[in-house]
Amino acid sequence: MANKLTKTLQSQSFTLALIAAVGASILIPELGIKGGPLKTETTTKIAVALTFVIQGLSLPTRQIAASAAKLRLHVFCQAAIFLLAPALMLGFLFVFGSWIHPGVKAGFFYLAALPTTISSAIVMTSNSEGDSSAALFSTTLSNVMGIFATPLLCSLFLASSSEAAPPLSSLVAKLSLLVLLPLVVGQLIRPFVREWAVASKKLFKRLSNAFIVFIVFAAFCQSVNSGIWGEVGTASVVTIFLFTTLFLLFFSAVVWAISPLGSKRIPERIAAFFCGSQKTLAAGVPMASILFANLPTGGSSAIGLIILPLMCYHPLQLFLAGALSPYFARIASK
Repeated sequence: MANKLTKTLQSQSFTLALIAAVGASILIPELGIKGGPLKTETTTKIAVALTFVIQGLSLPTRQIAASAAKLRLHVFCQAAIFLLAPALMLGFLFVFGSWIHPGVKAGFFYLAALPTTISSAIVMTSNSEGDSSAALFSTTLSNVMGIFATPLLCSLFLASSSEAAPPLSSLVAKLSLLVLLPLVVGQLIRPFVREWAVASKKLFKRLSNAFIVFIVFAAFCQSVNSGIWGEVGTASVVTIFLFTTLFLLFFSAVVWAISPLGSKRIPERIAAFFCGSQKTLAAGVPMASILFANLPTGGSSAIGLIILPLMCYHPLQLFLAGALSPYFARIASK
């Protein structure tokens, strides 16, 4: 029983660290605000860049290239990620928007416009006897496409909701500098340090998680310091969690139901499910710190609100994936 509890805590350590970061931001918000002791206006940008250098070092280039041929499957995954998810979210916001705090609506759409996870989608695909090589290519492709697609979709949403969005060219330039360039640098370095990079996989994950926790801490410090959470209230936070759960279940069901459009083979459908329905916290938090830093209504103080749906979605999608994995493994082995 004790060993099982220890394993559970280890598997959820990242989620627990995120919760601890939010708690710390409530107790000592002055530590992480702009101009504070941690100089987060600069250090968060460094953390973003290092996160994507690590991601570039971690991606196995040869395996990615080898799994590129399944064009129909990859097109389906990208359509689910960048077209289906935002369209469904717009429908959800139209139906349930009156129950959601106005400051969080952009966060829900941002969640829907994000690319998929890389590590967890591949791991869950593999654990479910799915096509993990196809998952590797689709997840990597979506994260590169997300550098351009996510800011475009968010700009369109903000413009349609009467929010003054920063110029798209400025957002893409910042993301290219702090996300795409570090990712490319990591990939260029990888051939020279491949053995070390493979051996350091666990270290890379810990460092990447630590940087994300730091960015979350800084975002929530800024939000707490601005007093924005006093306007939201506990009831709104509960509503956000319930709405996120409902969207995850509905979106996941739709992706699985239409996955034959990507492939008739069960292993590839499993890859399509995990690639198409999951959303990345690892890239989503750093990108939010860039995309929403200069919004005229709230700016950096609103980033804590914007990433809240994503922070709810992340553990929920892992829980759902773990619950479905045995079922997928059974149908894949038939």
